[in-house]
Amino acid sequence: MNETFEFNARNMATYNEYLTRYDDVESALLPVLHLAQEQNGWLPEHVINYISGLMNIPAIKIKEVISFYDMFYDVPVARNVVHVCTNITCSMFGGREIYQGLLKHFDTGYLTPTRDGRISLQKMECLGACEIAPCMRVNNDFVGNLDLTSAIQKLEELP
Repeated sequence: MNETFEFNARNMATYNEYLTRYDDVESALLPVLHLAQEQNGWLPEHVINYISGLMNIPAIKIKEVISFYDMFYDVPVARNVVHVCTNITCSMFGGREIYQGLLKHFDTGYLTPTRDGRISLQKMECLGACEIAPCMRVNNDFVGNLDLTSAIQKLEELP
């Protein structure tokens, strides 16, 4: 399958604006990857190759960046990505059990979209929100002071 990708007009304008913010093109890579992922949903090979050609950065270097940061996805993800904190503070209050319970309840695996395509679950080392432990980030919204029942209820409400 030979898929193609290119920025739409709005994102190409955003890309060009990003380039004005940095002294060199490589410094713009992180926001450009966010932009591409936002448009495509994830970062498969053909998107990486497009960015590589556009920015004149070797594809392998882009793959290294994608694999380093857990905010970039090199596999397809669901409409809603849920990050469950399993660091020490959240774990002390049940974060790991919540994560395992969500995997079981939604019958899925790490980052694997649920059958209905609504939810991908990702275990996170730290969300930096210890004051609301245990917590999760649903897309860009933090939800805290959870137990398994409230976490399931919150996720069942997602479109």
